[in-house]
Amino acid sequence: MKLTSRERIMRIFQNKEIDRPGFKLWGATTSDYLLHPAYRPVRDLAIEKTDLFGGYYAPFHVYCGSKWHEQIEIYDKDTDQPTWKDHHVIFHTPKGDLHGVERISTVGEPSYTIEYWVKEPEDLDKLMSLEYEPFEFNLDGFFKAEEELGDRGVVLCGLDHAAYALQRLTGSETLAYFTVDCREKVHEVISVFSARLRAHLDKILSAGVKGPFEWVGPELFIPPLLSPQDFMDFVYAYDKPLCDEIHNAGGYVWVHCHGKVANFIEHFINMGVDILNPLEPPKNGDVILSEIVEKFGNRIGLEGNIEIQEILQSTPERLKMLIEECVEAGRKSGRFILCPSAGYMEYPFPDEKYIENLLLYINYGYECVERCRKE
Repeated sequence: MKLTSRERIMRIFQNKEIDRPGFKLWGATTSDYLLHPAYRPVRDLAIEKTDLFGGYYAPFHVYCGSKWHEQIEIYDKDTDQPTWKDHHVIFHTPKGDLHGVERISTVGEPSYTIEYWVKEPEDLDKLMSLEYEPFEFNLDGFFKAEEELGDRGVVLCGLDHAAYALQRLTGSETLAYFTVDCREKVHEVISVFSARLRAHLDKILSAGVKGPFEWVGPELFIPPLLSPQDFMDFVYAYDKPLCDEIHNAGGYVWVHCHGKVANFIEHFINMGVDILNPLEPPKNGDVILSEIVEKFGNRIGLEGNIEIQEILQSTPERLKMLIEECVEAGRKSGRFILCPSAGYMEYPFPDEKYIENLLLYINYGYECVERCRKE
C-alpha cells in the first residue's frame, strides 16, 4: 500500500487503514516565508519528507464582524526597548470603551498582553453592545490553497473558538473569577459567539467545503486554569454541536489542546474530534502515548507527543530515542501522526543545535515511520 500525503492524512481522519503513520513538522508549508534564513534547509527538507498541513481562515471577526473598523481603534506606541512596541486596541462600544494593550516584538518574538480588555463583569455588557455584521463571504482562498498543495497534504479550514474568544479579552485569572461571580453572563457571551461562529460555518459547509476544520482554545478551560466542569460547560457544550454539524455534512475536525489532556480524551472523542493535537508527555503534559493507545485504540486520531523543548535542547541520541518510542507506541493505534508540540519556526534567532536537531527530527522521523510501512 502506498498513499499520497493527502490520502494518508484523510484516512487518519476517517479511521481507515493507512500505509504508515503520518509525519508532520508543525508549521512546515510550501510558503517561501522564513522567520530566519537558517530555517531554509529545514523548510526544504520538510517539504520533501513530511506530510504537509496548510491552513486557511475565511474572513471572520467574532466581536464585530465586518464593522470592526468602525468600532475598533488601533495604534502603536514605542517603548524604551527598540525591539518592542505597545499595540493598543480600543473597542468603542455604546456602553463605554474597552482598552487593551499587547507588547509586540519587532523581530518575531512572541507577543504578550500588558492589559486585558475585559476587567469587570460590567465590561461583558459593553462587549455585547458592539454592533455585529458578518463579512461578505468568500472562500476563493481555500480552494486556491487546496489546489496549490495538491497531494502533498491537507488544507485545514480554520475556525475561531467561542470560549477562547472570551478568554482572549479577559485573561485566565479574570475569567476564573467570572466563572464563579457571574457564570451565567459568561454563558451568555460564549453563546452569542457560538451562534456567530455556527452561522459562519453554515456558509462554509454550504459552499461544499468539508474541511477538515481546525480550532484551538480548549486548553484554556482545563486544569490548572479552570475545572473539569468548566471544560464541560464552556467547551464541550458549545463545541459538540459544531462537531455534529461538521460530521453531518461529511466533514472532519482537528483540535489543538496543550496541557494535561489524558483525562479529557474520552470527552474529545464524545465531542466528535477526529484528530487531537499535541498530546504532550510529562512534564508539560500527562500523555503516556502507549497507555493512551492501549486505552482508546483507534477511536481518535493522535497527533504529536514530541515536545518542542526536546528538539531545542536534547542530545541527538535522546531525540532519536524519543522519536523511536513515540512512533512505536503511536503506530499501534493505526491513527497516529508524529509531530512536535509547537511550530518549528517560532524562534527568531535559532542556534545551530536547534537547526541540527530539526534536521535530525525530519530525517530520523521519516526513517522511523517508513519502517512501519505496510507492503
